[in-house]
Amino acid sequence: MLLASSGIHANGLSLARKLVERLPDGYLTKLEDGATYGDALLAPTVLYSPVTEALYRAGIRPHYCANITGHGWRKLLRHPAQFTYRIHTVPPVPPVLRFIQQQARQDDREAYSTLNMGAGFALFVPAADAQRTVEVAQSLGIAAVVAGSLEAGPKQLLIEPLGIRFSDEDLQLR
Repeated sequence: MLLASSGIHANGLSLARKLVERLPDGYLTKLEDGATYGDALLAPTVLYSPVTEALYRAGIRPHYCANITGHGWRKLLRHPAQFTYRIHTVPPVPPVLRFIQQQARQDDREAYSTLNMGAGFALFVPAADAQRTVEVAQSLGIAAVVAGSLEAGPKQLLIEPLGIRFSDEDLQLR
């Protein structure tokens, strides 16, 4: 289960500031949605604790939760168990993140290893609770998607629609 991000959040800000140096209009550069780059970078970060609290009240107990911050989607591999994470559905990428990816000339693998690319928080819930979890998040105004599944196997993250694979080794600090 992935909950939508509201933009850059806390990861990638050093890169975002560095990119301003090459933009003729700097922070006033317009994005595809009409917002300025500066305003998009200052967008408030969604808080996910209301979702976890509402899930608790609904009797849904996630097995594991992870912020998709520094290390991007590789953060999903932080759980110590050996699982293969199969992502079959990715959320929409906010315009500011697509812009950063393009301006930094990052391929999808690099962007998803650094930025949240539209997924701000991951919840690992039993399959039987997945749709209800989406409904709880949406009732609080946070878009959510049943993104995939996990299975026993080597520790790896497979973002299947993009052909991206991250292994346990990719989680190590660079």
